[in-house]
Amino acid sequence: MLCACGATAANAAGSPTRKPVERPIYVTAIAGPNMLGTTAVSIRADRFSGSLSQALQDASQSPALQRMIAPARQLTPLQQVAYVQSRVHASIRWISDATEWGQHDYWASATQTLARGAGDMEDRAILMMHALRALGFRPGDLFLTLARDRVGGPLTVLAARVNGRYLILDDTGGAPFPVDARRNEFQPILSFGWTGAWVHTRPLVAPAVRVAGAPVTRK
Repeated sequence: MLCACGATAANAAGSPTRKPVERPIYVTAIAGPNMLGTTAVSIRADRFSGSLSQALQDASQSPALQRMIAPARQLTPLQQVAYVQSRVHASIRWISDATEWGQHDYWASATQTLARGAGDMEDRAILMMHALRALGFRPGDLFLTLARDRVGGPLTVLAARVNGRYLILDDTGGAPFPVDARRNEFQPILSFGWTGAWVHTRPLVAPAVRVAGAPVTRK
């Protein structure tokens, strides 16, 4: 997807009174999380703009966050992913948005969640996102993903791209899992990150069409 930004062209030489011409600069959106056979198509997620702006507020200088991730600094990336999921689940007790914020759906910033020591699955996923970024993960490899589980229903997870593979950090307290391991259960719908927002689409499969009069091959 392309987005247009305004840029002012220089006035033509010898025409000081000419009105500046606005020329668009086109920037190609950064590739999203193409997982499980889906194509992540870049979108303008206006409905989520307020929530996302709050969720992406920089928490890297938070003393509480720095204390949380300190034991993981010398670990490998895979070990850091496992550490962060376990630590956030153990440190942040679950509480509904209605109880905590008096709202049906509220995406707390990582700093707010750390200060209160409580949050729901979105808040925990957001905190894990900031923890991994503070540990050195590239922002473009971390995605807050809204998905559907065939058994558990709607859920929000953190998808972390590590060496080209996607690991899912969920709200169960278990170990992160490669997304391919849940191919038949996990269905990504929307993803958000510092580099954009995406909807997950699947290619349409055209039905087989039999041409009238064509011979039928039998084995």
